[in-house]
Amino acid sequence: MHQIDCTGKVFTKTELIHANNASIREGRNRALKEDYLESLPDDFYFPICLALDEHNRGEIRVQIVLDFDGTKGFLDLTKKRYDYLPIAKINEDGVVELEYILGKPYPDEREYVEKVVRSVVRNKDFRKNVLLAYGNQCAMCEIKDVAALVAAHIYPAHLCADDSVNNGICLCSTHDSAYEKGTICINADGEIINYSDSIKVSYLKIRVPMNINDYPSPERLSQRLEISRSNRV
Repeated sequence: MHQIDCTGKVFTKTELIHANNASIREGRNRALKEDYLESLPDDFYFPICLALDEHNRGEIRVQIVLDFDGTKGFLDLTKKRYDYLPIAKINEDGVVELEYILGKPYPDEREYVEKVVRSVVRNKDFRKNVLLAYGNQCAMCEIKDVAALVAAHIYPAHLCADDSVNNGICLCSTHDSAYEKGTICINADGEIINYSDSIKVSYLKIRVPMNINDYPSPERLSQRLEISRSNRV
């Protein structure tokens, strides 16, 4: 993944719900709770604060600001859906206007369906197994809110078919994003390498599962570390 410019990109509530429904339907890794989205205000524009391009899958992972308190969530969507999202601009009267450069993604509020072909079928139990192994707690901090936890692949999912718990690590959304970008790395022995001054971790080494058979693979950690370091050069 690499970060792409998302300046001004927003969702309306309708667009956010449609994109989230598509993410769930298409079996993507990141989606938001449907009942939570329904509870959001209708007249709020939901800005994208981070966008990561997954080259090999034609997929964009976005982090969205969901309320005035700064609550954030991740959502995976196709590049086409992302490209159709509007840009929020402030006009001369100080009013926010939406510019749809490619036209509206859902004409007449009608959702469309994209067919997605994937070469590798992911293990649908991967998230459940990883979170269970880590006791539903982030391996880098004390967050235990299941809704905020991510089952992250150590060695990227698009590069291998390893959906074992040993190639997974339970992280909160903040540390998952940092791990994805290489801002935070992990040595083969579990030592946390933090290149960020703003993102804090609670431990010098990651919390490991109680069952030794579920420990993260040192080989996978080394492979991921090599990828992260090469991306930082």
